[in-house]
Amino acid sequence: MGIVSAIDVHGGLVFLDETGAVRSMTEAGERTFLSGVQTLHDANERFVLVSVGDVLGIHSLVSGEAVWARPSRGIHGERITAAMLLDDGALVAREGYAMTGDEDVVEIERWGSTDLLWRHAHEEVVLGLASTSIGILAHDQSGAVLRLTREEAKEIHHAGSGVRALVDLGDEVCIAAWFNVHGLGATGLVWTVEHPGMPSALSVLGNQLLVVGDDGNDWTGPEPLGVVDLDAEVFEVDPSELTAWVPPPIQEADEVPSMIEPSPDLEPEVTEHEWQAPSGLMDALNEATPEGASTGEKEEDLLAALTEEGAKGPSRPFTVDLGEHREVRATADGVAEVLLESNVSGAPVEGLMFAWSTSDGREIGTKGRLLLKLPRGTHRFELRVRHPDGRWAMDGIQVHVA
Repeated sequence: MGIVSAIDVHGGLVFLDETGAVRSMTEAGERTFLSGVQTLHDANERFVLVSVGDVLGIHSLVSGEAVWARPSRGIHGERITAAMLLDDGALVAREGYAMTGDEDVVEIERWGSTDLLWRHAHEEVVLGLASTSIGILAHDQSGAVLRLTREEAKEIHHAGSGVRALVDLGDEVCIAAWFNVHGLGATGLVWTVEHPGMPSALSVLGNQLLVVGDDGNDWTGPEPLGVVDLDAEVFEVDPSELTAWVPPPIQEADEVPSMIEPSPDLEPEVTEHEWQAPSGLMDALNEATPEGASTGEKEEDLLAALTEEGAKGPSRPFTVDLGEHREVRATADGVAEVLLESNVSGAPVEGLMFAWSTSDGREIGTKGRLLLKLPRGTHRFELRVRHPDGRWAMDGIQVHVA
């Protein structure tokens, strides 16, 4: 049976399978202690936080019995967008549907063992919650990272795009968003690096941060992997140099292979009666044709010359077309997958070179197709194509993600 989600719990594993059963797996064996579950939100050595139907609740990891159930709110329903166990209670992010009265659409709630301790309203849908070394954090679909206390939900950084991965380093928290990895302290941004691909996972190995990225193009071979030295000194650089810590990709030779071997030098054929060029008009008229030459050969040479001139006529127009501007809709996580394809005319299929770039000049692909994962907003891309004969063609396209 397929696994929907899994959580590491002190050497064991708590996971939700496709039948809605929550199972515990340890060295002692495997057992099922809960069924009918839609979402497994969190787990520790004593409890699990799950959604069963429309009810969010805490259940015993041993018996499966309900320990706490959150009261539902809103006459038109609501959606739990993130939840986690915290001390003897829970932290919950919710989005209400068609809210009325003085209720806020998006809220973050802090529950104790029985009662609501505090709650904060927020403008954007909250997608993640985490208890870290720098405090309790929340992040929303716009890229805002909030530090939560009883008194306030304070924004400590805005990444400009939804957070895709988070890892706690002990005194800093690293987040991955868009093409960047940010190191955050309790008061905000400490350092940042730019990755060639869109980071999708972070992992710590000793004093190194491993960054797995998707370069947004399914046809470019191996995906980029970055390694950040966490013990290195932080230094200031120009934004254009943020990728300097990543080795550049291997550059292909910008040469068109020769398809015809050069002809060897022809040695002049010395005959017994070497022909001398006539010195005057009368001499030319009276001069006999040299031996070996014939009228047929002259006609063939003339025909070949005419054919060659015809082949050197005007070349076909060389163009590239990316089509009309695009409008797409993002999924629930705020990201849309967009496939860009080029239509090249006036050139052979083999020997073309492609260079996709963003509006700020960053190169992101070298094939005829480009698969991108884009956050909400307006994005512009350009494609330059090199013909085997050295000519270039260019086109641009704008993609709006709503």
